[in-house]
Amino acid sequence: MSELKTPGPGDTVFLVDGSSFVFRAYFQSMNQDRKYNYRADGLPTGAVRLFCNKLYQFIRDGAADIRPTHLAIIFDKSEASFRNEMYPEYKANRSAPPDDLIPQFPLMRAAVEAFGLTPIEKGGYEADDIIATYAREAAENGADVLIVSADKDLMQLVNERVSMYDPASGEGRRTGQGRMGVRPERRIGVDEVVEYFGVTPDKVVDVQALIGDATDNVPGVPGIGKKTAAQLIAEFGDLDTLLASAETIKQNKRRENLIEFADQARLSRNLVRLDDHVELEQGLEALTLQPVPPEPLVSFFKAMDFGTLTRRAAEDFGVDHGKVDADPRYLNIGMPQGGPEEAADEIALAGSPADLAAHLERSLSGAVVDLDAYETVTTAERLGEWLEAARATGNMGIAVRLADGPAMRSPLAGIAIAVGPNKACYLALGRQAVDLISAPEGMALEEALPLLKGPLSDPGIAKVSTAMKRDYLALRRAGLDVTPLDDVGLLSYTADSGNGLHDYAGLSKRYLNHTPLDDRDVMGTGQKKIPFGEVTLDAATRHAAEEADVALRLWPVLRQRVVAQRVSRVYETLERPLVPVLARMEENGVRVDRNILSRMSGDFAQTLARIEDEIYELAGEKFNIGSTKQLSEILFEKLGLPGGKKTKTGAWSTGAQVLEDLAAAGHPLPVKLLEWRQISKLKSTYTDALQDEINAETGRVHTTFMMASTTTGRLSSTEPNLQNIPIRTEEGRKIRTAFVAAPGTTLIAADYGQIELRVLAHIADIPQLREAFAEGQDIHAITASEMFGVPVEGMDPMVRRRAKAINFGIIYGISAFGLANQLGIPNGEASAYIKKYFERFPGIRDYMEATKKTVRENGYVETLFGRRAHYPEIDTSNPSLRAFYERAAINAPIQGSAADIIRRAMVRIEPALARAGLSTRMLLQVHDELLFEAPQDEADRAIKIISTVMKGAAEPAVKLAVPLDVDARAGASWADAH
Repeated sequence: MSELKTPGPGDTVFLVDGSSFVFRAYFQSMNQDRKYNYRADGLPTGAVRLFCNKLYQFIRDGAADIRPTHLAIIFDKSEASFRNEMYPEYKANRSAPPDDLIPQFPLMRAAVEAFGLTPIEKGGYEADDIIATYAREAAENGADVLIVSADKDLMQLVNERVSMYDPASGEGRRTGQGRMGVRPERRIGVDEVVEYFGVTPDKVVDVQALIGDATDNVPGVPGIGKKTAAQLIAEFGDLDTLLASAETIKQNKRRENLIEFADQARLSRNLVRLDDHVELEQGLEALTLQPVPPEPLVSFFKAMDFGTLTRRAAEDFGVDHGKVDADPRYLNIGMPQGGPEEAADEIALAGSPADLAAHLERSLSGAVVDLDAYETVTTAERLGEWLEAARATGNMGIAVRLADGPAMRSPLAGIAIAVGPNKACYLALGRQAVDLISAPEGMALEEALPLLKGPLSDPGIAKVSTAMKRDYLALRRAGLDVTPLDDVGLLSYTADSGNGLHDYAGLSKRYLNHTPLDDRDVMGTGQKKIPFGEVTLDAATRHAAEEADVALRLWPVLRQRVVAQRVSRVYETLERPLVPVLARMEENGVRVDRNILSRMSGDFAQTLARIEDEIYELAGEKFNIGSTKQLSEILFEKLGLPGGKKTKTGAWSTGAQVLEDLAAAGHPLPVKLLEWRQISKLKSTYTDALQDEINAETGRVHTTFMMASTTTGRLSSTEPNLQNIPIRTEEGRKIRTAFVAAPGTTLIAADYGQIELRVLAHIADIPQLREAFAEGQDIHAITASEMFGVPVEGMDPMVRRRAKAINFGIIYGISAFGLANQLGIPNGEASAYIKKYFERFPGIRDYMEATKKTVRENGYVETLFGRRAHYPEIDTSNPSLRAFYERAAINAPIQGSAADIIRRAMVRIEPALARAGLSTRMLLQVHDELLFEAPQDEADRAIKIISTVMKGAAEPAVKLAVPLDVDARAGASWADAH
């Protein structure tokens, strides 16, 4: 290691704006061939590769014919800085990073470390502030400074000792011109700053204060551009003098704006002025350029599958790259284990479960699960040894156990950790399962927390679980952050949605031929069932450690299954990043007013009693309305109503469809029965049951979101299910009045308008629908006008209703029979409607036929974002079943794309709100709607940010041909927000 030296005369300090360079490298990589942008296993690495290329050049060759003596790579650590405290809207309009870039952020920092450098960052400050501080200190010591960045905000730092270097595309040095239209690299000194801003560097802040910055949402003064701002500052000398003399300016509008927005200009100056006195842990001497550690660098390049860089580094540093293995830590940050050769071999597999299971068996050397191999950990010393083993391998299977009940109601009982096959332990916390004869007490949580915090948040250790959302939430509530994370169930779901279940036990049987212990095996059943916190330590260890062990065994094979199915992006952008978002939503919960529910239950009880009396009167006797047998006897034997159908058991059917058919035929008793069933369900499922779900500690209902329960990617919820609260009936809407805002806050409901029809218009390429959506017209009225030749103005509401029913029915593959039932018209008339619909919108029929062909050929269909929905039984010989699967396949790309869009929005909204300095929290997702809780004084700003993110959620992955519409409103209750 070279001696550390404070830079002075004759030294040159390179300050690399890493955060800016990351984005630049990404967008350049997007212009190159795919093979350069992705590792062999599907991990996006294009930006990392270009970043490493340029960093290699800086260290080996310098830049602008200058060699550095000191070098720092500087990043933004957090999304918010002290500027957000001054102006919460600062950078609030920035979109989320591109999906392909997100997995590369931790790899950028890993790359810096592989070069033997330390990534420099500081919470609450931007990279520009750190650069400003180092630049000032180095220049004051007499050293020269080269800031490697094209960020115009840094031009304020340029002087006789500080210059900038714009690396541009990296091709300029060789070709003299920019690649893909990008200008070549260049040196930026005082003259270049004057050329760009029209003023010297010491006046740049004043000019920026006037013109503002749309990218960072700096307001500036309306109507003043860069040229005008430069003229004004040149004339008046500085911003303060200009504002004090604003009344002397002759141009009316300019004078008025400078007077009206003077405070805004001063605020803008504070936002753009860099802080060059940041307290930093690493002094200038720590930036002394050290020799590159050859083997770690080659190992990193190998792990990234950078063949050219690997060979170049090996040759330059005299290393035999054939004797250097890829560092597994870097492999685990991204995709599966193994170097590029192994990854390529695995991708070449057919991708079937059998092939992958065989590959996994080989990789595990035939190891079988041995429950007796697991260890119970109760001491800090032994826990530290297990965590050190996790650091060494770069892998950690985890399984959390709760004492009694879900995470929001129960403390931790323990945590299982696995580091390899049959190498797992169970950390017992508190008095986990006291076997009075031999079992010691477990560690106190307070003692374990300091030991666990580092490894659980270490980006170099992959954390793998069979239920990561559950584990993440439980650990979060204990004060532990988990990152990076992987969920084997979600990996399976991503690769094989529609091909069976993705639960832990099923995956273990399918891929490992191993049946794991069931909850009943250790906790018992029925009246003998005990909480997990009371089972013996031996049983707890077997149960939890086995799950962590199996998770780690399943992980590489399911990772490769995702790669083989070519759905890595789906997992990386739609599944994995949503896990912590949903966990936080579950933790947030939604406040429910028990008194409102209680009153509604009473009202429903009275309504039911009235309806029951009416039913008994129509039936001519009292009977058990909930009894299928008694009801069928009344309907089909005593009253002799027509149309009765018997089930396979010989009993009469009294299902909803039977009652609806009878009601449509004009029989009054079925009408009342349907009404009774509806009110009864609302009472039992919601107004009664929700009262029991209110958490005594928080006063909120905390649902559990299910990510892998539908074929299309739609989320569902359970305990309680909040996805099915009725919204189309007056009684159902009343339920939402019980969901209320906490004191001092308001609820915001943000709902996508007709998103599935918009997706259909895009996918099926329907010009009439695209035009109507683009112009914000009434889509159902436009459809009715196209179909029935009637003008939109003054349209009969019944005509519009029929068009609406067809619009939505087509998405779900509605039949003439189904449409006839829905509209109460003859089958022939409904059939004619559907026929005419396809005539007016032929693209829809084409889409349907093409989709049926695709699913028959491939066995699956895809959403706009690459999510696959499998229909393995599409070739069934049963015509009705085959038709069902075809309708489902037609609907899946539409409903699935809509589900993907809202998932993308959910992932992006939290950071967008944080960047704006807002404390608004996301609480619920119900199909196409998101529910938030916001302090009353920030609701308007939150609505603006939420709407903006939701409207742009499809981009940049998909550029929709129609705009997305979002209706966002605030109210004291969920009902009021609609």
